[in-house]
Amino acid sequence: MLPFIYNISNLYIKKYSRSYVVIYPTSGVKLIEGRGKIIGPHTVDVDGKLYSAKHILVSVGGLPFIPDTPRKEYAIDSDAALDLPSKPEKIAIAGGGYIALEFSGIFNGLKSEAHVFIRQKQVLWGFDEEIRDFVAEHMSLRGIEFHTEETPQAITKLADGSLSLKTNKDTLDGFSHIMFATGCRPNTKV
Repeated sequence: MLPFIYNISNLYIKKYSRSYVVIYPTSGVKLIEGRGKIIGPHTVDVDGKLYSAKHILVSVGGLPFIPDTPRKEYAIDSDAALDLPSKPEKIAIAGGGYIALEFSGIFNGLKSEAHVFIRQKQVLWGFDEEIRDFVAEHMSLRGIEFHTEETPQAITKLADGSLSLKTNKDTLDGFSHIMFATGCRPNTKV
């Protein structure tokens, strides 16, 4: 997409990743980077070298997850959204968490028509009620359209190339992009 967004996000990630690395030694944490495999209750193999400890934390990271939805190959995730060659004209974003809200705010700021589809009655499940209400109200005032208690059920590519999103309540047409911000799965291989 807009390369500046991708570059800014990478700088942000690198900055905060480095800040944690600085904190580790003062906290008694030893950071070992590499491909790891747990081989026992207190032992991990990292790139062929064995490490043993009373407690081992394996931080695998996460990858965006698109749920099984008919024609999900037409959908994008948050990683792909950063690589779009141009801004979406009209985008449907499934998810009510902070990733969905961040992207809807970015696209809205770029003058894309943004629709957010939430399974719940309100955004940011698990957050303070007043904050949830405040965020939803102010994002709505900026032009983001919320579809509450609507779960995506299928995507269809129309003859004109646009996308249609069928939910448990309705079918909406004319999307240039459909994005899922519905969580992550562990970055692991079995």
